[in-house]
Parts: sequence; structure tokens; C-alpha cells
Amino acid sequence: MRWLAIKENTPLFTSSAGSTTSVVKRSLMFMLSLLGTFFLIAILALLHIACDINNRADDQSRNLLQKALQNQEATMKVHTQDYAEWGESYTHLHKTLDTDWAWQKQNLGASLFEDFHYEAIFVLGPGGDTRYAVVNGKRVRLTLEQWAGTHPQAALRTALAKNPDEPAALSLAVNGQPALVAAAWITTGGDEDVQPLPGPPSMLVFIDQLRPAELRELGEEYGIHELHVQTGSSSKADYRQVVLPLTFYNAPIALEWRSENPGRNLMLVVLPLLLSILLLTALLAAWLMRNALNKARLNDENHFLLEQSRQALAASERRFRDVVEATTDWIWETDDQLRFTWISERFPVITGHRIDDWLGRPITQFIECEQIELADWLLQPGQTAHRGLTHCRYFSAQGHQRYCNLVAKPTTTAEGELSYRGTATDVTLEVEAQARVQYLSRHDELTGLPNRVRMKEFLEGKLQSMPTRDHPLAMISLDLDKFKPVNDLFGHGVGDEVLHQVSERLRACLREFDLVARQGGDEFILIIPDIEQKQDLDQLCERIIREIRRPLYIQEHEIFIGASMGIALAPQDAVNATDLLRYSDIALYKAKSAGRNGWVFYSADMEEQIVQRREMEKSLREALKEDQFRLVYQPRYDMKAGRVVAVEALLRWHHPLHGLLMPDQFIPLAEETGIIISLSDWVLNTACRDAQHELQGMSVSVNISAVEFQTSGLVGRVRDALRASKLDPARLELEVTENATLWNPQSSLEIMNGLKALGVRLLIDDFGTGYSSLSYLRNFPFDGIKLDKSFVAGMPHSENANNIVENMIGLGKAFSLSITAEGVETPEQLEQLKMYQCDETQGYLISRPMPLEELKAQIEKR
Repeated sequence: MRWLAIKENTPLFTSSAGSTTSVVKRSLMFMLSLLGTFFLIAILALLHIACDINNRADDQSRNLLQKALQNQEATMKVHTQDYAEWGESYTHLHKTLDTDWAWQKQNLGASLFEDFHYEAIFVLGPGGDTRYAVVNGKRVRLTLEQWAGTHPQAALRTALAKNPDEPAALSLAVNGQPALVAAAWITTGGDEDVQPLPGPPSMLVFIDQLRPAELRELGEEYGIHELHVQTGSSSKADYRQVVLPLTFYNAPIALEWRSENPGRNLMLVVLPLLLSILLLTALLAAWLMRNALNKARLNDENHFLLEQSRQALAASERRFRDVVEATTDWIWETDDQLRFTWISERFPVITGHRIDDWLGRPITQFIECEQIELADWLLQPGQTAHRGLTHCRYFSAQGHQRYCNLVAKPTTTAEGELSYRGTATDVTLEVEAQARVQYLSRHDELTGLPNRVRMKEFLEGKLQSMPTRDHPLAMISLDLDKFKPVNDLFGHGVGDEVLHQVSERLRACLREFDLVARQGGDEFILIIPDIEQKQDLDQLCERIIREIRRPLYIQEHEIFIGASMGIALAPQDAVNATDLLRYSDIALYKAKSAGRNGWVFYSADMEEQIVQRREMEKSLREALKEDQFRLVYQPRYDMKAGRVVAVEALLRWHHPLHGLLMPDQFIPLAEETGIIISLSDWVLNTACRDAQHELQGMSVSVNISAVEFQTSGLVGRVRDALRASKLDPARLELEVTENATLWNPQSSLEIMNGLKALGVRLLIDDFGTGYSSLSYLRNFPFDGIKLDKSFVAGMPHSENANNIVENMIGLGKAFSLSITAEGVETPEQLEQLKMYQCDETQGYLISRPMPLEELKAQIEKR
């Protein structure tokens, strides 16, 4: 009979089998497609990697060759400078041409060709004529232009004019071969026995022509094989070539050499291996596909029998269907007396209790509910569907209070007795999270203090009780002093711990019914109701200042901060929360302006001062539009040259009502309001334009605010100013205070490197008054330092001042920085600085700051 039943269902069976086999075939074909795609991607990736390796190897060899040429050029410049800065060279080559000294005594003869392979040596007179020439170790009567086939002399003189103290270098193409040229002015070299002649100096020129043999030798030293100049026949080589195009003074030249071609070796090894794996994988996939199809057909043949077994099990599952639909965690059953008759295995996992300990005991002893008695809710008549009850309480085996959501349904047993089935879902984490959210909505997460919401509720409640003038309510706005440097120097982790400890100290200073709340950042609000006497409030503020100024010990750091407070009283100043907060903020601003670490009570005239500050800000913006600013220039005196070589641009504001205003009267406001960017752009453009058109050959220095290092675009603004004025970047100097880089040293370093890339010079202004250190001088690309005038003021009568200035000059010299002393007012100070080998001075002894026209007249007079 069983066989007949199977036979009768054959059409259904066949359809199922066919469908399953088709699915298996599609799946296997999809897998084969994935494998094929994978191997295709692997082969393409291998080709890409081989090509990338070749390109990287070629780039490396190009870099090595460029480094080799640069080293050769640097060596030639050293040799040229050694021969040019020599008193005897100046005597025998410039003053007079002594061929016996130059050729016969081999001071400038064949030995340079034999020892250093310099193919050509020329001595050019001040007028450009060739006075002496040695080519290939032999003295000849050729000019530089005749030998080179071009006229490089003008380019060499231009390069030497930019920096007379350093040799100049040039690359030429001579007879199709590269040649390196180094030139330098012939000077006395500091020889005091040789008196220099007036007029322009002579020029010494060394030329190293890189012939084929020398090119090959140079390449082999750096692992570059078969290095040669590219010609028309070079492309016929049977190996992979690398080309480095070079642009010389008179013609472009391309160098070629044999590529190492490491990617080819990779292809020869990996590609055959990859193809072998592909073949083996294809064979294995075919075998697996055949087996999978056979097993799929066997699985379909058993499907019909399994379907009959499933129907047999359906009846036994009917008893649990209602419970399974509602269950989430542990399942329970009770009798009509609400005693546990069955508990699922999840019960001990969730609650920690043993199942046997609770079987036969009432559910009401285990679970409680605040909304309704659990027994009344379960036994409520007329309820037949699922019902739910939320946030019921129970205790775990460890005694911890937990919460669950209860779902129950009355049912009838096979014997006709009433029972109850249901589930209990543990929601402890949800309840605790809701409580946490409720707490955080009114408290600060970092310090645990009330936040603005809770503070406002507390304040409005206290104001409703109508404080009187005899017993007023005080709102204190408190802001920490010197907190930002803590974050900058020690990190935000230390800053958070500082805020936490400060909140603890503030709590300790207040009464139980007072309130301290965190306003945000390093600002706090203190609400002090029912004040007996104003003297009590002063004593409280004094205690708060004293507690906050005590040192904080965090992560082995000893940290000192302070606090400023502004106080508004109710009902004297205001009777609503918004006005009290605004007035206490105004008083806080006044306290900070008065010198910090103190407290100020609000008064009506303070709001007028805020209005005046806004008017000042408005005037500052109008001043930019109406051209009320002017620049004055203070000269800088070069101690060695004995003349003024640079000026510092200083800003002045000709206010229509208040007259002449100095920078310290409006720059802080400009920094606070962001106007400093537009103001700095005006100074940069004006100073660059004046230097280009009116101060020929002199450098100009411009002060850069620390705020500008906290905004993007400084490099672009300087570039635009240089481009608009066409000023040589080497003539622009930017003065930066030491503290400008503290907020973000890495970002400041990137900005400074960008400025250096433009060609401008960077000076440290007011050196010694900030957070300077040796690492500061070492890590940042400064060109010079300006000693603050406070150090120079005590010279020369104070030995301590003398020692400090001498050591600071020595420190700057150790880092190869130029030294400028500010505030020089007496000849004695000037002589003392000259003895310490200070480079430049600036001060009233030299000149006071003056308008451009007066400066030009004074320079012409000198």
C-alpha cells in the first residue's frame, strides 16, 4: 500500500525533483561564474601589480639619478666657492691676471681636470670678458660662449646677484651632452691682508661635461645601468628603457637607462601558478557539481516521505502554538490558583532561580506590579485573549531588582480545568535606559551637575517664591580662567578631569538648598536663594576663588587655574530667569576685563559699556570701508652692513572722533570679532605695495595675529598679496608670536611650511615672553628671532640683563637664526649688542615709526 501511495503521487514528486535540481544547477552555475570572475580579477590584478612595480622601480631610479646630479652640482658649488673665496685668487685673478700662479703653479690648472674631471674653467672679468680659460686640462684662448655654443653668462650673473654670498649653478647642453656649470664671485674670502678694489668682482666658472663614459660611471654608482643621452637610435634597444627628461638652460636633454623590470619576473613566476590553480579549480568544480546534482535528486526522492512525517508532528505542536506566538523570553503555566505548573528552561538563565524552587508556588510571590494587583489582573472575568502588563518587578537570585513585561492568556486543559499560560520578557535594561535618559535630560553627563534645563526649572521655582531685597536671590555666572591652555597643553582628557574636580569643589562651597549647574564648556551657574547679607555673598565668592585656585593634581601634572564671576540679584536687577542670566553674563564679562580671578556685581552702566563695545566694533568695520587706517614704518638697522636694510609695518587708526588709536586699543576687539582677517589683508597688501614701489631693495615685515593661525587660508592670502604687488617673496617677512602655535602645533607647522614654500621669511616676535622652548626653535621653520624690548631695557647696567641677552643671542646663533634686538634707545645698548654679535637692531635710537614719505626722505638723507 505504501508503494502504491508513492506511485499515485509520482507527478507531484517528479515536479518537485525537477524544481530542486534546477535550483541546484543555477546555484552551481552562479558559483562557477563567481570563480571565473575571481580568477579573471586575479590575473588583471597581477598585471596591474607587475606594471605598478615596474613604474615604482623606474620612479625610484629617476629619483636616484636626480639626487646624483644634485650631489654632483653641490660638490661643484663647494669647489667653486673654495677657489673663489680665497685671498690669493682675488690677487692673482681679479686684481691682475697672474698666469704663472694660475697655470704654472697649478693653482687653477690641469689638476682640476685630472682630479675632478672639470672639462672647462673660465675666469670672467667684471666686464664679462674671458681673462683665463682651461679646457680638458689645457690652457686655451676660447671664450665661455665659444666653448659652450651659447651665452650662459647673463643667467649666471642674475643668479649670483640674488645671493652674492652663495655660488650659482646652471645646466647646459654642450654638443648634445649634459654639462653642469658652477660660478661664484672672486672675493677676498675674509683675508684681511688683501685690500678689495672698488667696482664689480670677477667671476670664476667651473664646468663638468658629463660625457658618455662619465654618465655610465655615475649611473653605476647608484645601480642605474647603461645610462646615456637619448638619441634617435635609442628606441631600437631590445630591453625596457627608462627616460628622464631634463630642461637645461639652452636645450632639453633626455637621459635613458635600462629598467630593472621587476614586474616581468613576477609575471614569469606567478602567472603560470595562477593558471595551474585555475585548471585544478575547474576540474574540482566539475566533480563537485556532478555529486551535488546526484544528491539533489536523492533529496527530492525523500521529500514526499518527509512531508508525510511533518503532518504527523503537526498535531503534537498544536498544544504550544498559542504560547509560541506570544513568547519572547521565558514561558510559564499556572493552574486556576495561579501556582506555577510549568516553567521553560529560559527561566534560570534570565532570573538565576532554579525551576524546581518555584514549581507549585504562586506567581504573585515572584512578580509584583505597581499599576494593579497581579492576581486581580489574571483572574479578571470575561478575558479570553492575550493581555499584556508592562514594567512588573521581580528579584533575581542575586537579590537585584529587575523588570519584565508580562503577557498572559487563560486556557483550558485536556481535563477541562482552567489554567493560564504566558511569557515574561526581561526589560531591565530598557527601564534603566529610560531612567538614564530622564536623568541626562536634566544633568550634565561629565560632571553630574544639573544642566540648563534643570537650572531653569530650579530658578523659576525659586523666583515664584518672590525673593525680597532683604533676602534676595543671587545668580552667579562663573567662567574658569586659563582653562583653554590646559586643554591645549595636556589634552581633553585632563581638561575633563579638571571640570569634574572643579564641580566637586563648587558643590562643597554651597549650602544644601543652593544649586550649581554646568552651563557648557568651562562655564557654571550658581543660584543662591535667601541671602541674609551681601557680606555673606562676598565671603562665598572669596571661598570659591580660593578653592578653585588650589592646585589640581591630575595624571602627575600640577595644574593651576582661576575663576571669574558675574553676579546678578533678584529682585534688585531682574525678576525673570532670562534677564538674570543675561545680566550675570554682562557682569562676568566685566570681571574678566578687570583682570580675572575676581567677581563683579551687575550694575546698569555695564550694559551701556556693552553697547559702546558694539559701537566700537561697528566703527572698526566702517574704518576698513572708509580707509581710516594708515601704516607707519620703523627701520631695522643691520649691524654688519652699517645701514637700514628692512622696515617693520605698524598699523595706526585715525578715528574721526577719538583721534589716533594704537594697535593695542583695537586689535584685541578685531581678533574677537573676526575683523582681524580683513584688517590683516589690508596691511599685507599695503605693505607689499609700498615695499615694491617705494622701498627698493628693502625688506618689509608684517605682524600676523595668533588668531590667523586658527583659520584656514593664511597661505593663500599671503600668496595673493605677493602676486598683486609683484613683490619678491624674499623681501616679505612675517612676524609671529611664540604663543600663536600653541592651539594646534601640527596645523601651525603645516601653515608655516606653506608660507616657507612661497619664499617668505618667518620671524619670532617678542621672543622670550611666551611659551618658547628649544623644541619650538627646532621644530618650526623660523628664519630669525626678535628679542623683546623688555630684555634690552636693562642693558648695559644690569649684569643679569646682559647675561640673558647674550645667552638668547647665542641660542639663536646655535639654530642659525638671525637676531634682531628691539627697543634699542641708547648708544651704550647698541655697543653692547654689537659686542654680542647681534645681527640687527630696532628702536628709537635708530628711528621712531614714521609715515612712508618721511621714511623715504630720511633714507635719502642718510
